[in-house]
Amino acid sequence: MIELDIEEGKKYKGKIKVGELEDGSEVEIPYFVMRGVKKHPVLLLNAAIHGDELNGVEVIMRLFEELNPMQIKGTIIGVPVVNVLAFRSRDRFDAIEKRDLNRKFPGKKNGNITEKIAYHFFNEFVKNADFGIDLHAGMKGHLLLPHGRARILKDYKPNLEYYQALGTDIIFYHDGEKGMLNITAGKEGIPIVCFEIGEADRLDEYYINEGIKAVKNFMRYFGMLDGMPEMPARQILLQGYIEVRANAGGIFYSGIKVGDVVKEGDIIGYIRKINGERVYLKAEKDSTVMGVRTLSAVREGDPIAWMLSFENAEILEIKKKVKTRRNKILEKAEKFIR
Repeated sequence: MIELDIEEGKKYKGKIKVGELEDGSEVEIPYFVMRGVKKHPVLLLNAAIHGDELNGVEVIMRLFEELNPMQIKGTIIGVPVVNVLAFRSRDRFDAIEKRDLNRKFPGKKNGNITEKIAYHFFNEFVKNADFGIDLHAGMKGHLLLPHGRARILKDYKPNLEYYQALGTDIIFYHDGEKGMLNITAGKEGIPIVCFEIGEADRLDEYYINEGIKAVKNFMRYFGMLDGMPEMPARQILLQGYIEVRANAGGIFYSGIKVGDVVKEGDIIGYIRKINGERVYLKAEKDSTVMGVRTLSAVREGDPIAWMLSFENAEILEIKKKVKTRRNKILEKAEKFIR
């Protein structure tokens, strides 16, 4: 069991055993606990459910170095690397089982090793939390705008106020899948928000700092840290997902960056074929750029951009008093939102 009964104002490091590998070596999940001046609320911060998503790992480690427990109201549990086997493989999934941990929650006590990781993480960490932030990144070669990703199923809809508390310009509201952490935890009454920053396999100071800001916003919003969160007074809830795929093979030259606002028909880049011909790509709808490919060589059909259409978009008002900042996406997009 994880150790939560620690002295006020202290930090603790521990590990829990999940199972054993072929040679008898133990599979363990390392964690931190920081106890503030009160025990509750308990905030869970976790990263690397996909083992190559590193920005969130760094966010959690820096926060545990930086934060003073005596300035915190509540307890923070930090799990920098959930999927320890995938992390060892430097890949999204464990190299042997190749299963997506974020489709396996709540896991199985007597299942395969991926299901065991899901089981122990869910039962020992998630169930001890009042709420949490699940830090992710785009896959290798997929750079993502910082945003909350609120997933729904027919029998589950999240409380969007927890996503608003991150302080991002946009929230992506879309269908999820059974076994995802935020859906599984949400059904148990534990709001876990999915937060995306940057891309896999490399650290990026800008996105690390955006992650730290989002966590501190969340903590201030719910009274765990003094001061007001800094966030836009109005955020955009977007549902219309568009994946743009290469219409030729060659070298991709992007004309967009994450957070850009484009209108239907705008040129968003081109592919130069090896014979020198240029094949242009256009925006299908009025939208914002959620993600961009960072790998230049493409085959026909490769994904190159991820857009969020302004169709059916909603503007959400912040419910608490905050230190407001500009929402640069909304400033450009408001004319498209009806």
